[in-house]
Amino acid sequence: MLQSTEVDNPKNSDQQSHPCSTNIHFPKLFFWGALYRDRQSAAYANQPSFIRCFETEAQLVARLEHPFIVPLFDYWREPNRAYLVMRLLRGGSLRSKLRDGPLDMDVIVKIVDQIAGALALAHRHGVVHRDLKPDNILLDEDGNAYLTDFGIAKTITDSHSINDDGELEVEETEDAITGSPWYIAPEQVTFQPITTRTDIYSFGLVVYELLTGQQAFGGK
Repeated sequence: MLQSTEVDNPKNSDQQSHPCSTNIHFPKLFFWGALYRDRQSAAYANQPSFIRCFETEAQLVARLEHPFIVPLFDYWREPNRAYLVMRLLRGGSLRSKLRDGPLDMDVIVKIVDQIAGALALAHRHGVVHRDLKPDNILLDEDGNAYLTDFGIAKTITDSHSINDDGELEVEETEDAITGSPWYIAPEQVTFQPITTRTDIYSFGLVVYELLTGQQAFGGK
């Protein structure tokens, strides 16, 4: 099965969302099989910010080949529409899994090992995800975990400097805070340079939630 992400023209949508998010599911019969599409409400199809996110995700994921990164099969843009064709994962997200109750320790170890491997691969390619959270970890029917949603990822190989610890880093811009409040790293909030440790911090918060069943920084 394939899963595509489709973005329509605002005239065809009555919902609004962030230009880099995809969260509404519609089944559709397409070509020779069932193609499921994750359709973003689309006030953004022709906006430069969305196009930038869309092309970033497509190009980054296309070069990140790892067993536990959701693979990208194809992508294209048309007037007022854009598509990402990706693997369909039927197990839902880690977020939905957590709602079902505490996870067994062997399940936690398996998920942590798989996502850590996916992150390590991305970091070796100079890519910082910047939005690591249970919602962006998908599961297959066997409980394997896959990292997805590189829409706000940042490359640290094109424009970077070396910090005092010998790590590549890239400056954050001050036009907007990127990431999710409960998992965001301090440097993202304060517009400090980000490194691969930005993802490790967020991943640590995910692991904490897996182990305790609650967010490290809950509330409003």
